[in-house]
Amino acid sequence: MDLNNLCARLAPRSPWQAMDLGTRFYRRWWRQVTLVWLLFTALPYALLCALSISLESLWPIVVFWWLKPLWERPLLAFFSHALFGDYPNAWALLKRFPGYGLNGLAGQLTWRRLSPFRGLLTGIWQLEGCRGAQASARIQVLLRPPGQRAGTLMGLMVALEQVLLTGLLVLALTLVPWDFNMEFSVWFSEQSDLHLSLAALAWYLTLTITEPLYVAAAFSLYLNQRTWLEGWDLQLGLDRIGQRRRALGVTTLALLVMLTLVPHPAPVMAAEPENPKQAATELLADERFMPMEIREERQLRPSLRGDDKDSLWNRLLDGLFNNDNADRDRAGDDWQMPDQLVTVLSTLVLVALIVFLLLALFRNHGALKGGRSRSLEMPVSVAGLDTRAESLPDDLGNEVEQALAGDDVRAALALLLRHALVTLFQSHPTRLTPGATERDCLNAYRRQLGDDARVTYLEELVRQWTRVAWAHQPVTPDQARQLLLRWQQLHSAEVAP
Repeated sequence: MDLNNLCARLAPRSPWQAMDLGTRFYRRWWRQVTLVWLLFTALPYALLCALSISLESLWPIVVFWWLKPLWERPLLAFFSHALFGDYPNAWALLKRFPGYGLNGLAGQLTWRRLSPFRGLLTGIWQLEGCRGAQASARIQVLLRPPGQRAGTLMGLMVALEQVLLTGLLVLALTLVPWDFNMEFSVWFSEQSDLHLSLAALAWYLTLTITEPLYVAAAFSLYLNQRTWLEGWDLQLGLDRIGQRRRALGVTTLALLVMLTLVPHPAPVMAAEPENPKQAATELLADERFMPMEIREERQLRPSLRGDDKDSLWNRLLDGLFNNDNADRDRAGDDWQMPDQLVTVLSTLVLVALIVFLLLALFRNHGALKGGRSRSLEMPVSVAGLDTRAESLPDDLGNEVEQALAGDDVRAALALLLRHALVTLFQSHPTRLTPGATERDCLNAYRRQLGDDARVTYLEELVRQWTRVAWAHQPVTPDQARQLLLRWQQLHSAEVAP
């Protein structure tokens, strides 16, 4: 997931600002998301309405209402792709539905169906692909402060749905001719097929507006909570600062080259006539007219200086630092500190500070002549993956094939990425922060190894891993097997004498 490709500016917002951002998502892509809603729900709703009219029962409509989490999955898939500039059509979302719409759906249709946090937490299963205990842990993380008002959003959407539904029904009662007997009191005494059809149509039109709007606002709350907790805005800001500094450095270098190459004409000094006023000023500034005396002494700042000049504090400082021979008769002349001693002490403090900075630089960046630091350690986790050497399987190929046999390409790519990162670190240690991502590791090894074949392989592996883990785009098992074969060849070539 490349945050630089976002179509929106990430920033820690208040819940109300995040909801407003969700409304902007809906206003920008309402045509596409409405088509997605119609493709997935029009036919099922028509069949359930026909069944409801034939049975003269509202239970089929209740079934459609209960399946709302199912209908919201394609809408969230569209918004999550559109945010990165990818606009999948409705047919593509329909074909990919088994890949993104089934994880966690059973829980949302049973014990989590009435949860007010449904829209906020759907991204855990659909976008992050979490399951079981991992999903439970992620739920606890996302529900931490600052609160995102997901329950408030649910209440607002229910109220908006009821208002729109009532408005459409009142509009229909106003416009339909009286021959159809659409008195509002008749709705409670006898409900004909016309009444049910009109109410069902009004409710579906209302959902066509409120459901995409609810999904967009809930998705914005989800992004805002992750921005608060994971600092996405800080990451983007630091990237932009780095880009600006690199651009400024190139511009400054170009200006220096231009200024160096352009010849500068020598200034022509013309003789100026003597100014009488200037001559008079210099004459008055002569020592015969204005004698000047230069004295050097140390004084307290005005905020620390007391009114009593004979106080113990003032006399102590004068005795330590002021070498005025005229004040030799004061008490304490025998322990007066000379200026040379003050200079020596200041120099020692400055030298100690420089030595401390050099030691810190040596400890962080190795020897001064380019030697590697011995305290480099591999982070135990990179991008949520366990990168401890003891956690890796003994037979990488067998573990990857087992994961691919179970149609789990994500697990296979995770094994390859963990093994590649640990192997590269063991052969070429580099400094990685504890919170390093897979992209940070790739940039670190690119700086250290350049265009090495292992760096090229790692770049391809990170790209495929990002497609699966963050963008939720399909990667075939054959592509994963090719990556495994390439890594085995590179690893065997490195191990061979």
